[in-house]
Amino acid sequence: MMNLKILTDAEAYQSLRRTSLTVGGSLCTVGGFVADVLQPIAPFAYYLFLLFLAGFAVILLLFLRGNRNLLGALVLSGLASGIFGLLSLLQLGDESQESGVLATAVPAVASLQQTLGIIDQKLDDIKEDTETIKASTARLEENSESMMASLNAIREDIGKGGLIARPKSPEDHYHNARVNELSGDYSAARRSYLEYFRSDQQMLDPHLRFISFLKVQEGTAGARETYNAVTHASNSPIPAYARLLLRDPGQRAEGLRRYLEEHPEFAPAAYHLSLEYSERRLGSQTLSDKRQELAYLKSFQQIDAEGGLLRYMVDQGLVREWREDAEARRLSLEGSALLENPVSLSWMSHNTGWNGNIQISEPAQEIQWNIKGKSKPVSTGSSGYTDPATGKPAPRTFFSLPKNQKDGIIEIRYTDLSGAQQGPFEFKFEPKRESEDVGRRTLEMTETAWLGFRDYNGQVLLYFSHLMTYRGAIKNIEYGLNRDTPNKTFKFPAWNKPGIATIDASTPAYIKVNRNTTYATVQLTYKNGDKSPIVRFDR
Repeated sequence: MMNLKILTDAEAYQSLRRTSLTVGGSLCTVGGFVADVLQPIAPFAYYLFLLFLAGFAVILLLFLRGNRNLLGALVLSGLASGIFGLLSLLQLGDESQESGVLATAVPAVASLQQTLGIIDQKLDDIKEDTETIKASTARLEENSESMMASLNAIREDIGKGGLIARPKSPEDHYHNARVNELSGDYSAARRSYLEYFRSDQQMLDPHLRFISFLKVQEGTAGARETYNAVTHASNSPIPAYARLLLRDPGQRAEGLRRYLEEHPEFAPAAYHLSLEYSERRLGSQTLSDKRQELAYLKSFQQIDAEGGLLRYMVDQGLVREWREDAEARRLSLEGSALLENPVSLSWMSHNTGWNGNIQISEPAQEIQWNIKGKSKPVSTGSSGYTDPATGKPAPRTFFSLPKNQKDGIIEIRYTDLSGAQQGPFEFKFEPKRESEDVGRRTLEMTETAWLGFRDYNGQVLLYFSHLMTYRGAIKNIEYGLNRDTPNKTFKFPAWNKPGIATIDASTPAYIKVNRNTTYATVQLTYKNGDKSPIVRFDR
């Protein structure tokens, strides 16, 4: 190895200081600044690094061959190649690669680039790759198709390391965000998401995926803080909508309702509102919740049919998932008749009047009733036991009316688990008709007691007293003796009053039959014309 002779005289050191420190420092400072400012046009710092590195190699070769006067030039070229090489390395960052180190750190330098037209020149050079970031409605569909193609390519490229090395367009950054996220490189995924959001695209699902990504990484509170910081400067309605989804449940539902009122063409708002009232979100639904869910599902499907979903979505798989979920939930809810008729009212008559029995298809905290136009709502009161569904005293489910109550309309109201009052639900009360219905239901439940044989004082008696008690529901009675088909009519006085019929001296309660009678059959015709089955009674 050749030994180098080191200059030690004062003249050589003086030359070294002048050349390396004064000239070299000035040239490198000015050259580095200019090269960094011009970075958006071309990587001049890298070119200068290669130039000075080559010069350093040539001068070093000449210096080693004995030309000691080149020491200053050797130091200058070595210093310059080192500085420009270091600057080139710093410019390899995601942001510095596009605009330079100084423009990234110092806003004034970025403004200088715009003033000189450097940024405009760079944008002109890549115009073809960035046209999809225009916010006009005419370009939204084109942007959606491009991004969908990128998303579909992710699934194919993920196993091949399908990252785009020098991403330029929003689609490129979103592509890399998804690839990095799915492969577990969350730091790189976050950087790519942030680059995508700079384009301020009008597509929703990248924001939804980023929010889900943040929730996994930082929890809901952290996701809210980070997302707000990332999108606070955006004037696009999409980030404003996505921020609503990070609110607490009550505020979220109210915010979504207002947003849908202001943007009735935005189908995702209707879909997310349907989720706010779903069993999936609430765990336990009231019927009011189900009605709200169904209404928003129908609204979502209508807006979707008018094009209010696809124009805001990139991922066709997510679109299909939403549509299938909405259809399944809508069909399930529409199959429940209880949504429209959750209350039923039945009657039982007794000697002093009527009991109205209330059935409600969901737990209630309180029940109220009144006669429409004649009385104010009054509570049925407490039943005296605790309803396990509410943890509160269960309401009494019946009320009474006097025996002489006239025709009218009964109104029923109830308070559901959420504290909302439901109703009023109206029911006609017609004592005569109700008496017939009550009598018929009682007869159908007690058909084994319609007739009865009795041997009395050497005679055989066939009793109809049970039928006479409820004859208010009966139009005709036919019976047969030792016959499977009735062929005789039992005569009785009609009863057209409400309640249970009275039996007096004028009311036939039995007939005498032959001693050879072994069985009897009977069939009823109710006042509405329906016939009962033929019932047999053995002696």
